[in-house]
Amino acid sequence: MKKNSRIVMMGVALVSGLVLAGCGNGSASNSDKVELSINYYNGAISKKTMDNAKKEFSDYKLSFKQIPANDDFDTKLKASLNSKSAPDITAINSNISDYLPYADKFVNLLDYDSETLAADFVEWKWDSCFTNDKKTQIAMPIDIGPTALFYNVDAFAKAGLPTNDQEISKALKDEESLMAAAKQMKEKADMPFFQSSLSLLQSKNRTMTEHIYDENGKLTYANGQLKEIWDYAVKAEKSGYTLGTKGNSADGANSVQKGMFGGMIEASWGINDLAENGVSPKQWMIAKSPFTASNYGGSYLAVIKTSSHPKEAAEVVKYLTNEDSQRANYEELALFPSNTKVYDDSFKAAKNELFGDEEFNHYFIDAANELEYVPSDPRESAAFKCFEDQIILVAEQGKDPEKAWNDAVKKVEEMSK
Repeated sequence: MKKNSRIVMMGVALVSGLVLAGCGNGSASNSDKVELSINYYNGAISKKTMDNAKKEFSDYKLSFKQIPANDDFDTKLKASLNSKSAPDITAINSNISDYLPYADKFVNLLDYDSETLAADFVEWKWDSCFTNDKKTQIAMPIDIGPTALFYNVDAFAKAGLPTNDQEISKALKDEESLMAAAKQMKEKADMPFFQSSLSLLQSKNRTMTEHIYDENGKLTYANGQLKEIWDYAVKAEKSGYTLGTKGNSADGANSVQKGMFGGMIEASWGINDLAENGVSPKQWMIAKSPFTASNYGGSYLAVIKTSSHPKEAAEVVKYLTNEDSQRANYEELALFPSNTKVYDDSFKAAKNELFGDEEFNHYFIDAANELEYVPSDPRESAAFKCFEDQIILVAEQGKDPEKAWNDAVKKVEEMSK
């Protein structure tokens, strides 16, 4: 999904106006034509996919409505779930775990033979669509956001680091070698490697194999993993390896465009951000991430239970997430497919003018195939934000890192009571 409005691209979201979906609930016209309303947000579904769906389901009237994404998205979507004016089909952001407690408000796609398509998708993404007992599937995957290292070629050259993507992938093979490269860049090029300690903490958070809450809802702080990534981000900050600009900001975009830091762990859709930020060809290139494989963003399509035509809506969702639709989404919007049928030789050999002759998709495919599903508690995002807020205070106000950690822990424990 796209990153510039990170609410959206961490996949994607629809939002205000949800209740005013118009033609919701699969109403039928005087000609008894099935009508289905589909709410999506900018960058979630390509125009070609929508046009093809209308042709494929010519006996239906499909009404696609683009909804703006903002901080109220989840609140308004959840509030609409019991509404007769809700859309038949809705996009859901990457935070699908927030909706699993509302599984009874969605059509169970298993009732419409969705399990026959399971082998078409990366397993972890498919698994994320289900309740813990695996008896209810509330959505189907659209895109994913596997990550790789986006590196600043000039900064690497000035620091005496490799500039070839294959050599970098071998040299920067773990978090220790990455921190050593950051040290070398500071000493030899007088440049920070990381955009900010916040972005570094966020990147490392996505690599954790456990969460702040375990699958039974118990507060575990990822059994030490959270403190490890906190200490890693603090080390980079205190060592002077961070620029200090926020990624989702004008200053952040400017720092990328001007190449003011060395590298960033970004999702596949970050390629579009580079283009929007006006970077020069071969200014930034792509290599394997030094961290454990991770995912950033990606969205889903679900059928709301108030739909009068759940069977037809389920068929449309299957179509909008199939191989051809996801290939069209990639070609038009750079949405990385969750449908593995797209991962053929031509897809692996895809190029982009920003990266010259480099074939980079294999880095994202490898990451996508290495990932495993880790169930997430609905409180996870709010809990992690406590640590995000505190790392900002460490970076911007010089707050003592241990006090910042303890303050974050205290707040998480209060909200977990």
